[in-house]
Amino acid sequence: MLAGGAGERLGGVSKADVDLAGERLLDRVLTATTGATRTVVVGDVDVPEGVLRTVEEPPRSGPAAGIVAGLHALAAAGDPAPWVLVLATDAPGLARVVPLLLQAAGVAEVLADVDGGGLGGADGFAPVDAGGHRQWLAALYRREALLRAAEALGDPTDRSVRQLVGELDLHPVDLPDERDVEDVDTWEDHARWTARLNPGGDA
Repeated sequence: MLAGGAGERLGGVSKADVDLAGERLLDRVLTATTGATRTVVVGDVDVPEGVLRTVEEPPRSGPAAGIVAGLHALAAAGDPAPWVLVLATDAPGLARVVPLLLQAAGVAEVLADVDGGGLGGADGFAPVDAGGHRQWLAALYRREALLRAAEALGDPTDRSVRQLVGELDLHPVDLPDERDVEDVDTWEDHARWTARLNPGGDA
């Protein structure tokens, strides 16, 4: 999980620590990872017990560097999982999205066993918003594909996520509610999410 955003449009606060309806953004997104064999947060932020933490090198060198740092932390921890979720800490609806990604991967593996191809050969799965843009920071990647992409990129410092994963074969996953991938970049976004998460809202 990438938690290194400076939050300039939120007044320079740590996005991960922003309170949303009584819970840190970081903790809300961590609920999406409860089934993971291991979770690593990339950023200078306090994490719950049992969650690994690392930072990109050099600090604040961008999201691609953060993803690579997370991969290194997982490797150092001996995590053998074949799939890697990459999530942004500022998208509080991702707990609704992750099950869709896992379901898509499970179906793909079944199809691969049946016909030896199809979606089973995809490098990963990513939701698609109304504009047709894949949400790379709310996606499930095949570990080996992500490692190959990192090796091909080389130095990830100040490189974009598009430069890291843009060439991967990511199968699109439709969302029942596209608001679930909306992030909190401004206090207006925060107010909109607060209204949605209120007991009387339609969350």
